Amino acid sequence: MAIATPTVDSGYDYQFVNTPPDRTHCIICHLPSRDPYLTECCGHVLCKCCLDKTRTTGCVVCPMCNDEKFITFSNKQLDREIKGLHVYCTNKEKGCEWHRELNEVNDHLGSSDGCQYEEVTCTVGCAKVMQRQHLTNHVETECPCRSVNCQYCHDAGEHQFIEGPHKDECPKYPMPCPNKCEIETVSRGDMEVHKSECPLEMIQCDYYSVGCEARMARKARERHDDENVKEHLMMTKLKLAKTEDALSSNKDKLVSTEEKLTSTEEKLTSTEGRLSKVEVMMQQLINKTWSNHLVAMATSTITGTQCCPVIVKMSQYAGNKKNAVYWYSKFFFTHHRGYKMCIGADASGNGDAKGSHLSAFLYLMKGAYDNELTWPLRGEFKLVLLNQISDSEHHSASPSFDATTP
Repeated sequence: MAIATPTVDSGYDYQFVNTPPDRTHCIICHLPSRDPYLTECCGHVLCKCCLDKTRTTGCVVCPMCNDEKFITFSNKQLDREIKGLHVYCTNKEKGCEWHRELNEVNDHLGSSDGCQYEEVTCTVGCAKVMQRQHLTNHVETECPCRSVNCQYCHDAGEHQFIEGPHKDECPKYPMPCPNKCEIETVSRGDMEVHKSECPLEMIQCDYYSVGCEARMARKARERHDDENVKEHLMMTKLKLAKTEDALSSNKDKLVSTEEKLTSTEEKLTSTEGRLSKVEVMMQQLINKTWSNHLVAMATSTITGTQCCPVIVKMSQYAGNKKNAVYWYSKFFFTHHRGYKMCIGADASGNGDAKGSHLSAFLYLMKGAYDNELTWPLRGEFKLVLLNQISDSEHHSASPSFDATTP
């Protein structure tokens, strides 16, 4: 059995009932030997721990007779004799009267029903140190970490929490009415309901919306209404009159707004007429000034959305044809945030048309809104080469895009 002692690196430092014989004492620590060993050379006793420390320091001779062999062996018989000696409890000065054999000290000091004067640590968690005889009372009534139930809502938790933060939030905690009515306490969770019914709660007059600014206890409201019937009726009458005036004013504003809308519609109709005239004038200007330009117009129908026509021109048509220059228009979009495209033209012709006709192409370009669009592009386009001499004999083609278009 392991023995509990104040120190474990020397012999037994206990108060013995009877003085131990000198032959039991260690020649190093001079205490009754712990796990005793005998020297073969001179027969003296050493504790196992003292022997190990001696050898660790480099000593290779017997510390008593200086024998160089310094051979030792365990003495089990002496060990049993020493452990059978009677000792007092280490807490004798605190009041413990226990004294038994040395080999019973561990059980006496370590068991829950052992020495009541032994210092122990709180078993719940607060780390407080106390004598064992006070542990039960501490755990049950004093420890801030002990588990308790709220006496109002019965929630469980540590005592320090239940009596601290929880107490400030517990919905069942009794609180006095702030108006000091005849009900002494109301649970925190029911306080708002109580205040909505409390006869001493201060409230506004029922006629506040029409101008009465009086405040009174709820129980005095009926008397206030009875005493101020005429005043309340007068306030109500004035409020109704103001409301009628406001309605009349709003009616006038509505009539004025309708008149402005009518005027705006007339202006829009007039503006549309002027825009039509401007378009005619622009076409006439194109016919007069673009004699040395290629004029093309592109329109498209993308997923049912008709886009505005795009008119482009190629300057120096004759020079481009002579020098075989391939021309590209500025880019445009099929619709708002739509597909980016441009028109290309070979004035000297391409393929079978080379040398006899002009070749025009419609190109799809990488655009800023491609991530928002549906792919592949599907739709029909109309490309028109405009006759600048007269408003007839225009040349047109209707290319389309679908999943097979390269």
